[in-house]
Amino acid sequence: MPVTSATGSRGFTLLELLVVLTILVLLAGAWSFAAPRLFPAQQVRDQTQRLIGLLRSARMAARLSGAPQRIDLSSFGKSDQERSSAHEIQGSYHIRIHEGGSLTGENSLTFYPDGSSSGSIIDVAVGNKTAQVRIGRAVGRVDIVE
Repeated sequence: MPVTSATGSRGFTLLELLVVLTILVLLAGAWSFAAPRLFPAQQVRDQTQRLIGLLRSARMAARLSGAPQRIDLSSFGKSDQERSSAHEIQGSYHIRIHEGGSLTGENSLTFYPDGSSSGSIIDVAVGNKTAQVRIGRAVGRVDIVE
């Protein structure tokens, strides 16, 4: 092994370490852009959790305000209106609402002050991955269909 310094010690130079660190930083930056495209199942889980949070928030608002809360999900795949600020969702998400097992023409549901809802099953799809969210009629419970 050749000697790399005037004192005779062996090791890495500062330049070599900086080059390696630069490469690692570039790879880490590229990973943040590539990861969502590599894991569509994770995208489905993330969007399903966002949808569940939105639905549970609307159910609680209906119970607290004493007025029915209607949620229009036609814009969920494009932009999500929460607390008067739009959150853009990247990627191609598709939402379908089933009512009693058949596909309905409208993408909305209603939560009532007594805790009940119009009830439905919602499909959240990203590419070929799909998850289902069920909203019960009697108690308005929101959960993921396994």
